[in-house]
Amino acid sequence: MTDRQDTAATRFLDSAAISYRTCRYDYAPQKGHIGEQAASAIGAEPSAVFKTLAVKIDRKQPAFAVIPVDRRVNFKALAAALGGRNAKMMQPDEAHDRTGFVSGGTTPFGSRETLPTVIDRSAQKHRTIWINAGDRGFLACLTPQDVQMVTQGLFASIAE
Repeated sequence: MTDRQDTAATRFLDSAAISYRTCRYDYAPQKGHIGEQAASAIGAEPSAVFKTLAVKIDRKQPAFAVIPVDRRVNFKALAAALGGRNAKMMQPDEAHDRTGFVSGGTTPFGSRETLPTVIDRSAQKHRTIWINAGDRGFLACLTPQDVQMVTQGLFASIAE
């Protein structure tokens, strides 16, 4: 199930000497619920497949929220985890400019700007999790601890 592809994310993971494997799936946004499609396509539980959201805390601080594909972000909890009062999704153009990734391909690995990263605490229940690897329809599988280590992220309950 390893489909190697060179992306900013895989270069980042390689440079950090992180052990991971990758998988490509048919990205079909017109069918809705892309994350759940991805989980089904690779034979993983949705709770073990994570999406990365580019957000803004208190209208100024950009950040990443990493949550299971079958859940929604709790913006108040996310803001609180980073010492803020509120959070909202970043506009797609700004997210692309800051990260270098297109919508549907966002990942905390290898972003143009290093952003604070908050990973939903539920990730710690899994031995490995799947997370976008820098392109639409392309996932990497690695341990939650490695995700936390390479992003210098923090675990918090941010999904509902």
